[in-house]
Amino acid sequence: MYQQGYFHISLQQIYYFIEVTDCRSFSIAARNLYTTQSTLSKSISALEQTLDVQLFIRNNKRLLPTKAGEHFYEKWKKVLMDMEQSINECRILQGGHSHSLSIGVLDTHKTEDFLQPVLLQFRQKYPEITITVHASSAQDVRKQLFNDSLDLIFTVLYDIEQLDPKEFQTFLIDECPHNVCMLKSNPLAKKEYLELEDLKNSRFVIVSPMYVPTYSGMIEDLFAGTGIQPCFFKHTNSANALPYNLLDDSDVFICDRHYKDYGNPSFAFRPVIHTKSGIIATWKQNNKNTALEFLINEIRLYCKSSYL
Repeated sequence: MYQQGYFHISLQQIYYFIEVTDCRSFSIAARNLYTTQSTLSKSISALEQTLDVQLFIRNNKRLLPTKAGEHFYEKWKKVLMDMEQSINECRILQGGHSHSLSIGVLDTHKTEDFLQPVLLQFRQKYPEITITVHASSAQDVRKQLFNDSLDLIFTVLYDIEQLDPKEFQTFLIDECPHNVCMLKSNPLAKKEYLELEDLKNSRFVIVSPMYVPTYSGMIEDLFAGTGIQPCFFKHTNSANALPYNLLDDSDVFICDRHYKDYGNPSFAFRPVIHTKSGIIATWKQNNKNTALEFLINEIRLYCKSSYL
């Protein structure tokens, strides 16, 4: 039996709770939701009273979900996604098309260089379709694509090895060489371009395989057959942290021109000849969202007419 008090929980309260958990802050969540911090705080407090459960720990200006809060977050986020998906499916069954799309991008990429023009162009043609863009790590966007939380993602070219061609379709957005990022005082920075042989004495800062296993795998594949064993000197939990770990002239990390810090004047970036990196768009073969077809067509048209 359901307790009647639970029927007073509104979708708005759940939505507020999800946003606060994502932001770990009432003030940031309030700004994102175009409401006041007071309104948000009262809504969460009322939700906690109805549930008779503490959802957040508030101390030292930090806001962290409790174990119960984390559990509700996982369950309720899926409920909201399932609701949105069911609405889209009903519209498709009725003979129309979905009115929304969810896209994932890497939080370490300058995806806006090509995505923003595509979205603006798409908006002009299909003003009735709402597109929401989410930024996260490579592992997270891939996971969200797998569990149908996202319709399409833009990710690194080497991720294609993790995608079953029977289940996923991919489209190459841009192909470019790998780049090495290093301190400007690194002797290799004097070169216009690099070969893999130049990196035999370098110490590689990498994203830990615990977080992104494909990153270290990509580097190992680069050196396969060269007789060079890359030295994985330091592991980080995010590609965003890679530049901060360049503390010696022998320290380097691998990226490409789409990396968000590419061109940062504090570092030197040099292309590695005879290597291949880039960006792909990928989506599930069985995705029935017809709005996705419209977006893919726009992406193809843009890439055909533009040079990234």
